[in-house]
Amino acid sequence: MSDNNNIPDWKADFPIKKREAGYVSRREFVKVVTLFSGLLAFANVFIPVFNYFHKKKVIKDYFVCFTDELEVGQQKTFYIDGDHRNPYMLIRMAKDKWKVFEQKCTHLSCGVIYKHDENLIECPCHHGFFDPENGEVLQGPPPRPLPQLGVVVKENRIYVEEYAYQKKKHHKAHHG
Repeated sequence: MSDNNNIPDWKADFPIKKREAGYVSRREFVKVVTLFSGLLAFANVFIPVFNYFHKKKVIKDYFVCFTDELEVGQQKTFYIDGDHRNPYMLIRMAKDKWKVFEQKCTHLSCGVIYKHDENLIECPCHHGFFDPENGEVLQGPPPRPLPQLGVVVKENRIYVEEYAYQKKKHHKAHHG
């Protein structure tokens, strides 16, 4: 009993020897590594499958503003359905010419700015430049063009919708 009096209370509550606590068998290590590898493999399969079947909301006739709210050369930032992760910019390039692009640079998501006098869209973070006609990269580090939405003007109101290449080709085929 005198031995128990010399043992601190915390050691009596946890009677595991230090040597035993630090030892991990190869079998236990392989189990843990296999479990994590399996989880990573599952995630690599699950995420693309989820994205394939996940229904993306189609943007159709989303009201942005009235035509008289912007002068030629100005831009207006807006969000669709309150999604503040994805800003868009409406640009009035001429009296009857409107463009809408995602306002995040395709390089590192910095906010881009339309420069009417220079006829370009600039990313001030890393000096990337885009063509305001089609969003194509003109210079700098951006790897791809700015995503673009279609613009519809109805009765002094500006609406945006998904940019449909098939619609554009179909339209040209009937009028070209």
